[in-house]
Amino acid sequence: MARISRAVGRGGRNVDADVRTVQNLLNRHVHALVPLAVLVVDGDCGQKTIQAICRFQNRMLGMENPDGRVDPGGRTLTALSGPPAEAPTRRYHYPAGPQEPLADIAVPYIGASEAPGNRMGTDPRMREIFEADWLATAGVTDGYPWCCAFVSMCTQKLIRQHPAFYGHLRSPRTASVTGFRTRWAPQNDCLVFAPNDTIQRPHKGDVVVFTFSHIGIVRSVSRDSVTTIEGNTNEAGSREGTTVRGDKVRAWSIIRCFIRFPVPIEYDTENQMCRPTVGANLLDWMIAQ
Repeated sequence: MARISRAVGRGGRNVDADVRTVQNLLNRHVHALVPLAVLVVDGDCGQKTIQAICRFQNRMLGMENPDGRVDPGGRTLTALSGPPAEAPTRRYHYPAGPQEPLADIAVPYIGASEAPGNRMGTDPRMREIFEADWLATAGVTDGYPWCCAFVSMCTQKLIRQHPAFYGHLRSPRTASVTGFRTRWAPQNDCLVFAPNDTIQRPHKGDVVVFTFSHIGIVRSVSRDSVTTIEGNTNEAGSREGTTVRGDKVRAWSIIRCFIRFPVPIEYDTENQMCRPTVGANLLDWMIAQ
């Protein structure tokens, strides 16, 4: 196992030689760090190195709240010292543009309202939302909070309407915000990033997860807030409202994370289309970014 004399990362001593050791180890596991770039091995434990540690801890160790720190003899160092993960059979990246249609798909549902008690009532849009997930009690498919069922339904439509970008995703059929964030998103190689991420910034169409077990879709972004489309909310912004609203202005402080879906590496950002697969190695592609 690799050795370091002091902790590296957030709150560590960050001795030059130790930082270089950790940077080299992280670069060996480059496939686990997508879409982050290969680190420059310079002994400087800056934000990029800490973010790479966090990404490794989240993806390879299953840490929901990574600490961004590598301790001598610790779990993270042990994992970094092991054999690198095999390259994925499909290669993805995470441009902001392709997911914009998710917000457009959600717009026609603005104004859809439940009947009392989280029932679908007579609005056919509510039936579509409730039947988008697999949750049912005694054969009844409604009667529960449905904000995540709404996001699941919109994501299913995105996958069907844009198979070149998202045909590799499994359609989410969950009414659970936690399930969408901690199971469906990692299982489908989604990028999950915090609102204070220094590299990724939210964009129209990203899924937004709040700190109070609520979920929606980003409609627009400003410096201080995001405007969202959310199901099962109300004018006050409750997670137990009645309606799909498209005008919720949410402060950064109540956002837990954003979720962006993976796009095949062949996606041409400039021309907004998928180009034929090329034989480039993933590492070569990441170094070029």
